[in-house]
Amino acid sequence: MRLVLLAAFAALAVACSPAEEVDVMSEGCEARGVSQWTVNDQLFSIEATTEGPDCARAVATLTVRNTSGEPIYTQSHITSDLMTLAPAVDPAAMNTALTEWVAPETTMSTTSNLPERAANADNPGGEFPFYVGEGHTRESYAAMRAANDPMFCYVQGMESLSCIIYGDGGIEHIGVQAFPG
Repeated sequence: MRLVLLAAFAALAVACSPAEEVDVMSEGCEARGVSQWTVNDQLFSIEATTEGPDCARAVATLTVRNTSGEPIYTQSHITSDLMTLAPAVDPAAMNTALTEWVAPETTMSTTSNLPERAANADNPGGEFPFYVGEGHTRESYAAMRAANDPMFCYVQGMESLSCIIYGDGGIEHIGVQAFPG
């Protein structure tokens, strides 16, 4: 009788054990895009990578490296929050999107391309307003435009670009330009 009860309990235990978990995640979203940024006579590397269980839930990291390969700037974003990366649904599409994301913008390649700032304005306005980063006065902004330093701008949301420069003080985030909409 004990054997029958033990066998019944064993059968019941197997029948009631949790089912094996089914992996509902896709193949992951490991992707990479690389570009170059010419800074005076130097060639910097701009790299972007993603990691995540799938491309909709991945994190993208942008890294700028100097000519020695040292990282001098890095920023991470959730891919679904970036206009250029959100549509990528698989690693192949993400590779293409990352390559486009890190390609330097030619219309805003130097600080002289920044919009003028009116005397009474908090920030440079216009169709594509530029929001100057913290710590920049009207005078420092004018000096930055006059310096004509190399600038790299990249999509940092659904409706804006983040801009960094490389000048005498190294690399610096200088502000955000909004898209109309």
